[in-house]
Amino acid sequence: MSAKSDATPIPFFLDVDGGLCGMPFRNAAVWLELERFPTLAPAPYPPHAWVSRATVSALNDLVDERLIEPIWCTSWDAGANHLISALGLHGGSWRIATLGTRQGDLMLRDNWIKTLAISRIVKSEAFVMVDDLLGDESTRPWTPQRRSMDQTFGSANSLLLGTKLERGLTVAEVLRIREYVTARGEGPGK
Repeated sequence: MSAKSDATPIPFFLDVDGGLCGMPFRNAAVWLELERFPTLAPAPYPPHAWVSRATVSALNDLVDERLIEPIWCTSWDAGANHLISALGLHGGSWRIATLGTRQGDLMLRDNWIKTLAISRIVKSEAFVMVDDLLGDESTRPWTPQRRSMDQTFGSANSLLLGTKLERGLTVAEVLRIREYVTARGEGPGK
């Protein structure tokens, strides 16, 4: 871990299921790095989550260095904060981009419900979003969710990182986030 940053942390929007946490197949991890943790969350949230301990550690470094401001953007809404102590995430209770629905894939007139939630928090500043529904940025056609985010925010100020549903966020993807937020902190006027 390096020294704390003096720059303003970049908003970091994180989905839970398929974003941070892998979704198991028949309740068994399909990716060897995933470990099963109790979520400590009440119903209707799942009792367990599958997460890479190394990924949590890499994310915690970004939080501790004040490179990112973690914000939940998930159909778990406030329930996601149960994962902070369950998984050992840093930063206290995280802010929430409230969806108000358990249907995180919901599209309203070509606007993804998560695009709308994020637009209530950021306008044109740089941010990162991690969600399995964003799909692969290099594969066309884009998912409706990625298209919604790109049409609303463009690609100049955002890093939209599509994870694989079965494995969730990886250390390599956290390193990509580190590169992005570090580059934003070094630009003119930052």
